[in-house]
Amino acid sequence: MGLKTSKRPFNIAIIGGGIAGLTTALFLHHFCPPGSIEINIYEQAEQYREIGAGINLGVNATKLLHQIGLGDKINAIAGSKDGVFFTLRRWDNSEEITTIYSNDSGKIRQAAVSRAELLQVLLDAIKERKAATLHTKKKCRSVTKTKSAIKITFTDTTTTTSSLLIAADGIHSPIRNQYLPHSPPLYSGKIVYRGLLPFSALPTPWPIQSHHVMWIGPNKHLLVYPISQGETQTLNFVGCITTPEESLGDLKESWSATCPRAELERDFGDCDVIVQKLIRLLPEEVSKWKINDREAAEGWVFEQGRVVLVGDAGHPMVPHQSAGAGQAVEDGFVVGRAMGEFLRRGDGKLEEWMGVYERVRMPRANKVQETSRGAGYLYQMQAESMKGMSYDESVPILRDTVQERMKWIWEEELEGVFEEERGRLVGKVEVEGGRGGGGCFCM
Repeated sequence: MGLKTSKRPFNIAIIGGGIAGLTTALFLHHFCPPGSIEINIYEQAEQYREIGAGINLGVNATKLLHQIGLGDKINAIAGSKDGVFFTLRRWDNSEEITTIYSNDSGKIRQAAVSRAELLQVLLDAIKERKAATLHTKKKCRSVTKTKSAIKITFTDTTTTTSSLLIAADGIHSPIRNQYLPHSPPLYSGKIVYRGLLPFSALPTPWPIQSHHVMWIGPNKHLLVYPISQGETQTLNFVGCITTPEESLGDLKESWSATCPRAELERDFGDCDVIVQKLIRLLPEEVSKWKINDREAAEGWVFEQGRVVLVGDAGHPMVPHQSAGAGQAVEDGFVVGRAMGEFLRRGDGKLEEWMGVYERVRMPRANKVQETSRGAGYLYQMQAESMKGMSYDESVPILRDTVQERMKWIWEEELEGVFEEERGRLVGKVEVEGGRGGGGCFCM
């Protein structure tokens, strides 16, 4: 059955103008029939922007972005790759523990990028394709279901309505808090320092085989990797250390929180000389915040499919597998595919197709969330299998464990998983339709 036409397109509101919100909008625009949807994106800040910190996009995410014509632009802003995902080194002398290799020779490959540059690529695509209307200074306060729509109330007291609300507003999402009030952010036990170093300032010659380096220490780890290209090529710096919550004071989980560089120098003062050189190259003030996540949610779809969580609003995760942004991209892809099927077929219910999104994505995202916690323990020699062991005794366990732990994330055939769930729903709808029980398409 084809798309049932209507005088008005299906209205979709996306709360949050970060990576999750913008990629979801682009996938919706790509997969839904032309003219069938109208997307409004509401961002709480005065402008759409991200700080310059780096993120990694695995092949699982970049191949989806290639599908919507963004792959070449992502490659153009990605840091140089040398076939190394990370080389793992001792924290005290940089002796090699093991090296994890990646295939970076193809057009579809991993991409380490600046968050700010990635956001600009997405924003440019939104504008060029006229995929959505962009709003700023719109912070959602609450949502209410009416007879046929979702009413959104903003903190400036204005309101709007939509047929589908997609919450892409992060770990502190008020929409998530409204529907899942008993799952507050949880301190992970670790804090992180971040900074950026221009390549021109790096020690020469570089003493390690690759610029993708992770130093592993007891109760701490530190990593660097290149982002951007050309004159803007930069080394992204991340230092993570286990810290009791009672010693944090008023430290917040905030991209804008900073501290004197001296705190970083103190916490990593026992690291190798190359680490000390890198730290001294950072600005006098560096980013510092505590790492939070949440327990897995029992659901991401509410109000008969009219309210949906994506990205960190649905599955916030600690950053120790560099997988969070890629999982948000996967969310957007599946939401886009599911909405495209719903609108094109016209013989099912919105709740059923958003249920497909949840069934495809939730088991995988929950597993990534859980294993990301485990990676944080592993990279600081705190894994359960290392209990009671010295650092040197733990090294072989680390070496044997890390080589294969990322492959299942990178190599997921998401398209195939979606097609399986799609087939189940289509079969169910066709059987019910044969009995005279077909669903209706309602704007």
